[in-house]
Amino acid sequence: MGWEEFTFKHLLRFTQRWIGFGENETPIEARVTLTEIKDRLSILAKALTGENIEILTAEREGGYQRNRFFLPKEYSHANDADRNSEFYIFRILYLTEQRRLRLNWKDGSDKGKEESREKAKFFFAIVLESLKERYPGAAGLIASVIEIENTFQNKNIQNSKIIPDLSFLHGSWMSAPFETNDKKDVGTPNVASKRENSIETEEEGIAREKAESIEIDKKSQEDYTLQHHFEKVDTIEEFNGNWRDFDGSDELSEQKEALQELDLRNTVRSDDPTHSIFRTEFLFGSGVPDIRDARADEKSIPYDEWDVSKKKYKKGYCRVFPQELVREDPVFSRRALAENISVLNTLRSRFNRFVNERTAVKRQLDGEDLDLDSIVDYLTDVLCSRSPSERIYLSKRKMLRDISILVLTDTSLSTDSFVDNRRILDVEKTSLILFGQLCSEFGDRFQMDSFSSRTRNHCDYFSIKKFEEPWEKAKNKIGAIQASGYTRIGPAIRHALARIKRETSSKRWILLLSDGKPNDYDRYEGRYGIEDVKQAIRECEKYKVGFYALAIDKQAKQYLPSMLGYSSYRILPNPSRLPDALTDFYMKLLR
Repeated sequence: MGWEEFTFKHLLRFTQRWIGFGENETPIEARVTLTEIKDRLSILAKALTGENIEILTAEREGGYQRNRFFLPKEYSHANDADRNSEFYIFRILYLTEQRRLRLNWKDGSDKGKEESREKAKFFFAIVLESLKERYPGAAGLIASVIEIENTFQNKNIQNSKIIPDLSFLHGSWMSAPFETNDKKDVGTPNVASKRENSIETEEEGIAREKAESIEIDKKSQEDYTLQHHFEKVDTIEEFNGNWRDFDGSDELSEQKEALQELDLRNTVRSDDPTHSIFRTEFLFGSGVPDIRDARADEKSIPYDEWDVSKKKYKKGYCRVFPQELVREDPVFSRRALAENISVLNTLRSRFNRFVNERTAVKRQLDGEDLDLDSIVDYLTDVLCSRSPSERIYLSKRKMLRDISILVLTDTSLSTDSFVDNRRILDVEKTSLILFGQLCSEFGDRFQMDSFSSRTRNHCDYFSIKKFEEPWEKAKNKIGAIQASGYTRIGPAIRHALARIKRETSSKRWILLLSDGKPNDYDRYEGRYGIEDVKQAIRECEKYKVGFYALAIDKQAKQYLPSMLGYSSYRILPNPSRLPDALTDFYMKLLR
């Protein structure tokens, strides 16, 4: 950063802080953010609509698109946190009623912001009247929210002579993109590209209500010539930039403030290595490419994929490439066991106490104690002149463990990031080694696999340890696992199901270790990917195979309950808790 940029940056901060640019008189403790109450709002929206409603951050006032409610990032127009929270409740009620009345633009419409706000303003009174009739008990809350917003806007009128803006109450009409695939073949991403360096910087960006994925213009990148216009002029149309080469260097911290001001609505997909991540909430519009080419020279297994919009399977839509992981890294496994010996001993003693516990088995011919239920039945039979059963004892025995578990690990590039200064992939690998060591010592059947993807035609599935394979032979492979590709979870679950179905154990479970949302180079984001994962889990239930997920993330994502089920996952905000979570899950299965 040059001295001119440095000076301007700090002068701007000084101006914003002391002159009052964007000043808000509301106390900080009264301000309510969407992140704080998103889970509560999601439950309310689902209860009111009876459908799975996704709560997302709006660019400003928000609105709705199909099953997505967009709400402001924060609200602080009242001097009390409870009153500010009531604003979000009002918006959920309002959007629910607006959605029921079907007052919105048609899918695929391209309307301007001002026109959309004016349309919402015109129908505000109609929606409000219908809302009061439908929920008369909410009349007080509705009146309070409207009064607070009116008071806030009137105060602004006195200060800056602006026209009252009640758009935070009525929102804006929105249009959902058509969920159709662009049949253009954009080519399979470079499968040979490797992750040379890990992610160094992560920053959070401004949410976008819609984004378009555009194809990289390689020719324009190659033909680019550096230009500088000495006379700065304003143009009617927005300048959309030129194609530049992707260098992937980490300058995110220095450019963060400038990026917050950019309208990042166009995205590209690239395999070039990066060293920083600028995360933001957005929805893809139409035109998501359908990748058609594939690795025709390699053996693969086709799997169906669930299309939620058509309520049917796409037959043989995905190709899974099963592979044996042959690389080894014995240094990693030895170091993981040595550095975590105290953790391993703690988990080992927990396992040992649990395995040696004796369970009371009822209705036995002999035992250490009487079975009261059997005694009651015995006396009842005697009084009724029936021959009583002699099985009236309790016997405490060590229960035989009849279980098979398949640990399915997400190794997409997102696991190359850090949570609490720990690389997610390294935590996963260490946890697998500790968990495998315990299962091996106590003689339980388990298998370990990993997966990643680069389009529907390129879903990699690596077998690390098979059920029959000795642990001492397999554990050195875990250190060689590398992060690559994306997270197409559905095909991986279906292939894991095909493997564990062969097991004859009375209890069969798939345990998913992941850190993020379903996504892929081609279309797998949003509702489409979430619904495919849900359908894959239903297929597991059909074959009486249990499913559980451990998600490594700082906070629970709103889509997890609808995707996995309320009792089928656990959030781990601290990666160091993963070994304990694996042990807790496994002991729970054995009870």
